[in-house]
Amino acid sequence: MGMAASQARYLGLTARKTNVEYEGQQVNQARTALAMQAANTFSELLKLEVPTAPSTQDFTKLQYSYQDGLVTETITEMSSLQNDPDYNYMVTHHHYSDVFTGIRSMKTNPQVTFGTKAAKSALPSSNVTYDEGSDTFYVNGVALTQYDPNVESQKELYSQIVHDYPDFVKSDISNIFTFTGADGKTYFASRTDLKYAAEGSIDLAQYTVKENVPSYVGNCSVLPYDTLDTDQKAAIEQIRKDFPTQGIASTQDVYSWEFQGTRYYATLEDLKKTSESGKDKTKPIENQSKLVQYAAMDISTKIELKQKALIDLDSSGRPQTIRYEDSSATYPVNTETITDEKAYQDAMNQYNYKMQVYEKRIADINAKTEKIQEQDRTLELRLRQLDTEQEALQTEMEAVKKVIDKNIESTFKTFE
Repeated sequence: MGMAASQARYLGLTARKTNVEYEGQQVNQARTALAMQAANTFSELLKLEVPTAPSTQDFTKLQYSYQDGLVTETITEMSSLQNDPDYNYMVTHHHYSDVFTGIRSMKTNPQVTFGTKAAKSALPSSNVTYDEGSDTFYVNGVALTQYDPNVESQKELYSQIVHDYPDFVKSDISNIFTFTGADGKTYFASRTDLKYAAEGSIDLAQYTVKENVPSYVGNCSVLPYDTLDTDQKAAIEQIRKDFPTQGIASTQDVYSWEFQGTRYYATLEDLKKTSESGKDKTKPIENQSKLVQYAAMDISTKIELKQKALIDLDSSGRPQTIRYEDSSATYPVNTETITDEKAYQDAMNQYNYKMQVYEKRIADINAKTEKIQEQDRTLELRLRQLDTEQEALQTEMEAVKKVIDKNIESTFKTFE
């Protein structure tokens, strides 16, 4: 019975040892796979390129310029001329100058409203006469009457006019006259404007009140284009010049407003279209479509020319003086070292971005490597445990084998 028990024990130990050896092989295979991952990670690390910081030298160049009166001309390009007895270079140069330019834009959320508004317009001076003897002004042969604030209808009109045209209130009330225009509306004019118009110096500035006309764009008060305002006239002329096929075809139906120091213009047609575009008729100024608006202002513009020139060079090849083919003036040339700060800053921003990406990639690789090392340490510890267990099993198997051998020896000696 002891023999059988020992044999069973020995077989159990053998099976356990086999399992331990198999598990050890699995652990070794797992460590081999981790080693391959570590090698791949290291290879990936070697492939990374460290970003290089930009140098200001890469964005620095020599710039040649000269002073032509109040304008600084910058030489952009110089190409040598061959077989020209008078000039040795073809030179491209430029300067920046403010150019009065028309601008077309789309105003978002314009909030266009219509209502009652004063209007200022010009009446040809030929329509105005003055009789000095009776101190009477005439428009189209009809005598003007003095404004009477006691007449309620005149008072209401006058109040609206001075509200929309505050400068008009500067005239003494006794020097305000009224007359009926060809359209049947009541018009107002000051004695000063009537006098100049009668003399033929200027057209008459006449004021009236109109209903259902553009009143506001947002919070900005809208008034008809003033043909007597030289600034507005210049702006409209420039806008029509820059946009000949679209926009302001006629100045009769143009309205104007001022926003943040800039005067804008729009046609009556566009203002109507925008005011009617709100989808919710109970809230007509909400969700209106964009309004086509125009403006004219000075814009810094690059003025570039290409000309033949005679350039005197110093021993290092730098220009000293320059004279163009269409001028007898010789200008001294200045040499400057110019750094494109904007381009350099853009390059530095790009470098900082690449460096952040690089550092993030390094951190990811280090984290991945650390994880692999942690897994490998765990497997190594398990392998040591298996080695210890295998040694213990081997020792116990040897002890059991001795018991078996002893039992066999005792059994066979019994039958000798």
